[in-house]
Amino acid sequence: MMHKPESKLRTPFFKTAWFMWFWLIIFPPLGVFLMWKQGRLTKKKRTIATGIAGIYFVSPMIIGMAMTLPLYNNQEEFIEAFNKEVKKLDFSYSLENTKKDAETITSKLGKDITLIESVDEKGAVHELVMVGQGEGVDIILSMGLLIGMTNPDLNQNEIGDVLKDLRLFDESYEYQKNETTVEKDTIRYNLKYDEATGVIFSASKVN
Repeated sequence: MMHKPESKLRTPFFKTAWFMWFWLIIFPPLGVFLMWKQGRLTKKKRTIATGIAGIYFVSPMIIGMAMTLPLYNNQEEFIEAFNKEVKKLDFSYSLENTKKDAETITSKLGKDITLIESVDEKGAVHELVMVGQGEGVDIILSMGLLIGMTNPDLNQNEIGDVLKDLRLFDESYEYQKNETTVEKDTIRYNLKYDEATGVIFSASKVN
């Protein structure tokens, strides 16, 4: 009596070597898990591969963080840009009552206008935030000042266009419910309103 040869059991695809290597390249954490689960390679080689996969996985994030460029490399550079723009516009603004802590530098531009610099551990300025109370002309002028500082190549008409794009002059726009963001060259501008705080305008690098 003849016996049929037994069919060879097929290895499930999620247990194959190619599946492991695929995920080691596409998503290293899953690839590492599969490598240890399947028990492929020697323990020493798995340890080395785990280290390489970890570096491969986190390096883009580290590089991305390192490439986050500040608005100004230090406070001296910020003050120079501020004074230059104030002189160009013939404004009477000055930075008063300046207070510094680990992450921010806060100054007064006027009675109802506060300017906050967000700084890193090296002192580089990454974001400027203007907080203004009321609906005075000084708020609009301060916003124009910050746009000109952070985008020095813009002329007055172009600065005005940025303010228009932020819908600053749109009387039908409800700031209490919305906020607007405009990107000009390498700078992102954001405008919103908070009932308790007032008008909040910020400038930062587009990363």
